[in-house]
Amino acid sequence: MRKDMAKVIVERPRIGHSKRWVKPGRTRPLVDDEGNPLRASAREPKKATPKTKALNENLSPLRRYLEANVGRPWNKVYSELSENLRVTSAVQQHVRDHVEDFVAIKTRMRSGEIVVTGRWGRETALPESYQPLYVHPRTGLLRENGHWRKWGARRKAEAKRRDAERALRMREVSPTTQLHLFKDVWWEVTLAKVKVHRKTDATGRVTTFRAPFVDVVARAGLSSLAPEELYARPGVYASAKRQLPKAELKRLGLR
Repeated sequence: MRKDMAKVIVERPRIGHSKRWVKPGRTRPLVDDEGNPLRASAREPKKATPKTKALNENLSPLRRYLEANVGRPWNKVYSELSENLRVTSAVQQHVRDHVEDFVAIKTRMRSGEIVVTGRWGRETALPESYQPLYVHPRTGLLRENGHWRKWGARRKAEAKRRDAERALRMREVSPTTQLHLFKDVWWEVTLAKVKVHRKTDATGRVTTFRAPFVDVVARAGLSSLAPEELYARPGVYASAKRQLPKAELKRLGLR
């Protein structure tokens, strides 16, 4: 492990901006007819130079080091980390805190499956862990989490799963008409927007509230899903419904 790991990760140059860069919407310095900058009046206060620096951590060296040690006992890997990252140094302790971003350290066996205990005590199955590496609870070896995927890929997969599940119970006909499968029966549902009113009091404070409405699907007890999930959009409710007859089901390909 590099002895300057903490410096590489935390103390790299911070992100800045060019002095010639002008933020969108900010006016450029005034110039005269010959293009020379106009001098500010002596009475005009000088504006403070805006700060353009931001934190710029680079965790790639730490991730690569951990990935290169897959298959080794975790105790030895962590000992090597501890040799160069002291708890008495705030910067080096900061690097140690990032280790669990990559490695699921607290693991145990439950019913033959590996479960991970998060930082706040919540247990999750290994396939649901966000860490690409884990410590095997029996061997103590650092292992790759074969179920791990990047956050963007996981989000796309989850969206695809929700769309597939929704396709089994709902069809979109128009922005105001949907077909829903409730208890093995197909229904045509008419949607309406939830009206929102705004009220301003004497102090100028604005309060928003929704006008009363009745969702006929919820009132009939046909579904327990939240409206946003049931109708796949926020701010709408079912204003009307009707059960589809057999002939219409056949025409729509729902039988």
